[in-house]
Amino acid sequence: MKPEALLKTKKRKTKADRALVSPMPSAPDRFEWQAAVVGLTILIAYANSLTSGFHFDDSAIFANHWIMGSGFGLDLFRLDQTRPLTYLTFHWNYLVNGQAPGLYHLVNLLLHAANAILVLAIARKYVSPFPAACAALVFALHPLQTESVTYVFARSTLLSTNLALWVIWFCKRRQYLASALLFGVSLLAKEETIALPGFLLLLELFERRRPRAGYFAALFGFGSLAASRLFYLIVISPVDPGVGRVRGISTSEYLLTQCRVIWIYLRLMIAPVGLNFDHDVSVSTSLFAPWSTLPGALMLALLMSVLIWLIVSKRRQPAAMWALGFFVLLAPSSSIVAQADVIFEHRTYLPMVCAVIALGFLLERVPRPRLAAGFAVVVPLMLIGTISRNANWYDEKTFWADVVVKSPDKARGWLELARAHADKPAIEREYLLKGLAIDPRNADLITQHGLLLFAVDDPAGALGEFRKAMAVAGETADRWNNIGGAYFKLNDSEASLSSFRKALSLDACGFNARRNMMMIYSQRGEPHRVWLVGEVPATCAMLPESARELETLRRRAGTP
Repeated sequence: MKPEALLKTKKRKTKADRALVSPMPSAPDRFEWQAAVVGLTILIAYANSLTSGFHFDDSAIFANHWIMGSGFGLDLFRLDQTRPLTYLTFHWNYLVNGQAPGLYHLVNLLLHAANAILVLAIARKYVSPFPAACAALVFALHPLQTESVTYVFARSTLLSTNLALWVIWFCKRRQYLASALLFGVSLLAKEETIALPGFLLLLELFERRRPRAGYFAALFGFGSLAASRLFYLIVISPVDPGVGRVRGISTSEYLLTQCRVIWIYLRLMIAPVGLNFDHDVSVSTSLFAPWSTLPGALMLALLMSVLIWLIVSKRRQPAAMWALGFFVLLAPSSSIVAQADVIFEHRTYLPMVCAVIALGFLLERVPRPRLAAGFAVVVPLMLIGTISRNANWYDEKTFWADVVVKSPDKARGWLELARAHADKPAIEREYLLKGLAIDPRNADLITQHGLLLFAVDDPAGALGEFRKAMAVAGETADRWNNIGGAYFKLNDSEASLSSFRKALSLDACGFNARRNMMMIYSQRGEPHRVWLVGEVPATCAMLPESARELETLRRRAGTP
């Protein structure tokens, strides 16, 4: 044998060479079989979510007149509408099934299944089929994912993640135009995909590929447009928008708080015990308040340093690169952009993609028999955890009862639990008093107590509570409307009308105050005033049923 031939036989085979001589994957390793298993397990895990109701911000879906309208829904794509693509899917849900929650939950479930299968497809590009399937199952069944799937309003997270996964898929296949366009579309579902170009650029550099200048220019261009649009919405918002401009939380305080919050996320990923929609996490006012802020920041800096060292050193660990991606994709919600709620579990959904692929690289090193045995235990545990967690989301009573058990010192849980028991005034009052004992200056709790007194025919007591809420938190159209209703119950129609006028002066498009004024004028036999008040300004957009009710009141009042 010639020396050259001998050298050729000892030459290490490349991945492409191995692919040419490798046998076809066995049936359990084929993508179709693995995708079917992932989809089936998701159906088992989330079947009980299909009977869940609506919760918390889900009510905002049906307060949007564009969603409740007719037609295809293109009117949702306006400059002042956040997440128009997500709201478009809500509109289509409404057209098909009205306000019944089942179909809304089914769409969320199907989006999650699609995302898990896309994670499987991407993971198989980097690791062997079996570890890739294990990673996809973790993404599919991890109990931490339940908030993203079972909370209808979190569809923005599911939909934007789906589009982000396609962005990654097309990028890795060198189909840059499709990838860039889908990234732009993803920002219409939720702005939190804005960090994706940064992660893709880091990944390209790590894989020693020359980044396409035009492609990344397009990605960062779309990201800049989305950031500008969000900034515009924050500036023009007449009230605290809950993001970017949050009363009582500065940028630095939010950043310090996230040094603790991120460790909560990591702990829940490893041990998903104590899942909670409304975690009680205080704001860090300095590195020493609370005391855990400084250790959290130092440990986070150490973790980042280790990951970066593993990436840039001779080791060049791909698991570390994808683990770093978790923090990159988490940055939009866990860095300097202040948000009213410092922690929400559904914010980990998109970053979890990177976490499970990093896990896939680690699982690659585990012998397959041991890995199979381990996941034979882990998968049932994740199924049990997810099914159990979904049970807490059944209705408002079970949902908020779970919250107050886990966050007993947070007033919001008691407020929402009281609202869920509005049909039982004694129980509602008990929960409201517990909340007021925790936060006696909470305007929402005070207002709800006033509404309870109003419902049990104590208008004088209700008026006192409504005025107290206004003294605590200032004038709003709703507060003046409540005061007007209390005066009406006290047979003081002039004071009632004056209150409703003040409500309309603060919100000319307000429905409740306008309707209440029309009813008073109708009772007083003043049809011309009914028609005058019922004339809604052309600039106002109103829910269809609200507009119909005002028109009905005008017709009943007679000819002006």
